[in-house]
Amino acid sequence: MDDVQLDARRWCFLDKPENYIQGGTTGLQVEPLMRQFRTAKEILSRLKDGRGVLLADDVGLGKTTVGALVAWTVASQDKRVRIYAPNEVLRRRWAEELERHIPMLPRPFNASSKNIKQGHVEKLRVGRIQVTTHYELVKSHKENEQRTACDLMIVDEAHRAKGEGSAFNEALTNLGKHAKRKLILTATPFSIRLAELEQLLNFVGATEIGAVHDYAKELERLYTLGKGHDVSTEGKQLVDAARKAIAALKPYVIRHCIDDLSSRERVHFGAVGSGPWEIPTPPATDADLSLLLRMDRILQLTQERKGDRRNDPRFHIGWQHVSTELDRTINQISGDKDHVVAKHIKAAQEALRVRLMQPHPKAAAVSEALKPLLNAGEKVVVFCHHLATAGELLGVLEQSLKAEKLSPLGPDENVWREAWKLLFPQEDCLVAPIVDWLCSRGLRWQVGGWLGKPADTAEDLAKQLEKTKPRNVNSSCRVPSIFESARNLADALLNKQSKSTLKILRNIMKDEKIFGGKVSHFPGRLDDGFRTMGVWNHNSHSPLETLYTGRQPDIVLEVFNSPFGPDVLVTTDRLSEGVDLHRCCRHLVHYELDPSPVRTLQRNGRIRRVESWAAITSKPIMYAYPKFSGTRDEKAVAVMKQRIDAFGLLLGGVPSLDADFDNSEQSFVEDVLCHAGKKLKRLNRELVPTPLPPPV
Repeated sequence: MDDVQLDARRWCFLDKPENYIQGGTTGLQVEPLMRQFRTAKEILSRLKDGRGVLLADDVGLGKTTVGALVAWTVASQDKRVRIYAPNEVLRRRWAEELERHIPMLPRPFNASSKNIKQGHVEKLRVGRIQVTTHYELVKSHKENEQRTACDLMIVDEAHRAKGEGSAFNEALTNLGKHAKRKLILTATPFSIRLAELEQLLNFVGATEIGAVHDYAKELERLYTLGKGHDVSTEGKQLVDAARKAIAALKPYVIRHCIDDLSSRERVHFGAVGSGPWEIPTPPATDADLSLLLRMDRILQLTQERKGDRRNDPRFHIGWQHVSTELDRTINQISGDKDHVVAKHIKAAQEALRVRLMQPHPKAAAVSEALKPLLNAGEKVVVFCHHLATAGELLGVLEQSLKAEKLSPLGPDENVWREAWKLLFPQEDCLVAPIVDWLCSRGLRWQVGGWLGKPADTAEDLAKQLEKTKPRNVNSSCRVPSIFESARNLADALLNKQSKSTLKILRNIMKDEKIFGGKVSHFPGRLDDGFRTMGVWNHNSHSPLETLYTGRQPDIVLEVFNSPFGPDVLVTTDRLSEGVDLHRCCRHLVHYELDPSPVRTLQRNGRIRRVESWAAITSKPIMYAYPKFSGTRDEKAVAVMKQRIDAFGLLLGGVPSLDADFDNSEQSFVEDVLCHAGKKLKRLNRELVPTPLPPPV
């Protein structure tokens, strides 16, 4: 196949990662880079041989870096490259990654910012790399297919294309015909049904994948069995099917798992705590269970459509949604025929009235678990699945974690301001609102606590800020100083790629306190004592104090990724994919689970990434799965934990989480996986390309 001729001599530089790093100051580490270089070289070799590639590395292993290296190498040979990112945040991240490599690439590449195009899909000149979004791909499909022609198409987070009939899937399938080679990236290619992988394999050109389909059917069959079947026989049958599937996948799929990396590389990601992070919650009382059962009955009696579910998992983790559903049913019932429903509603309202006087037991338990962490200087991210749940939890945490008395330590504000101005001399005018924020009451309280005893003069205070590390970390840790952290935050906020953040800074310069509050002009309102903040799309007016609903959450992410500002971020799955939350955070709470184990793994990957807070502080990453004991929530958490464990063994081919499940079915599957686990793990490792010999 000679429609795309690639010269392997162009990627000889991938044999020498040490030399590459010397070309720039980009924060790249030799150990991860060695694997990323080997991966890029393997991808380029396969592209040269006429095959597309699915890169399925674990979350956080640097697929963007690998993709950027491949893109530059292909473009340097007078080829056209298009990169499709899932959203604007990741589009900017891709552009930044491409820019980062320009100083280090071999001189014959002639790499330049001029070679990078962003925005709408349009015809490309040779040697150009366009970075755009999935939305633009769909849009171009509807308007003019020919504009998408390219030599290499790179699709990030390609698992979003697995839904048959979706606009993105249709656009990708049809416009893929105009790309001569394809590289697709996803940490979760197998999702819930392994059969969905067939679509992605077809897209990169795989044809002989019947064994993958057979393995998917074998896996589905396993989940229909129960006690009474032979564990050994079923385990052997599953392993045999997996072996054939892996053989079919190997020519097209590359996959590295964090836990299979060398110890020297794993240290850059941080280790997951050996023991579980338990958040004990008081068990549901008889009165709680009576209310939950009554709500199930009300749903059953007021179904809007036949087949609607008769239970709602939100009832088990918060009270506000119960109130919403009761209001809905009150408006729905009428006449004597609904007398039974009305009776249930009245009883439920009285039970709910009592419960609304206190936070939900699960929310209260999470709040109590976070207090000692915040006092120890840690940051925490909390994930919810539904907006109603996130809103209720954020409201509880805003009040329960609020610092009632802010008494800034050290000199008055003017001395702090002079100290920061000494460290940020003659800067861009947009640095002014950042310095204002650093000198605000809440930040002086926070930073003063790290310093212990702030100096009285601006000169001495500036020296303390340059030498002292934030968040009470050990001085031997590889954590930047308070000033270095502030400098990094300023650089991130002033990044020209993030137009939304620059607009916010300009508005702040006009004295617009766009995040609410009497003092704060940055997200989180630490000046008002709030140590938590939330971010998700929310169309209705909300009484929440610290919720950010803007379309581009860049400024919230940058603040959370710095040591400054609020300590807790409550969010929905809006931030479960494609963003970094790891730079100052090693604790993650799954307050509410998404039905898919894939989403849970994506969330976990937000804080386990290269140079994570856990890695640079040498402390473990902690994941918590709190549960409301005695309810369906407890069962759901138990099933999710089991299916996450199964994910790594079975290439991710695990069914979704259902509120109602058969314990015997789960127990039998667990027995089979325990029996076959080691063999399945070994098979998965075969998707790692053969390591290249070290450079001479």
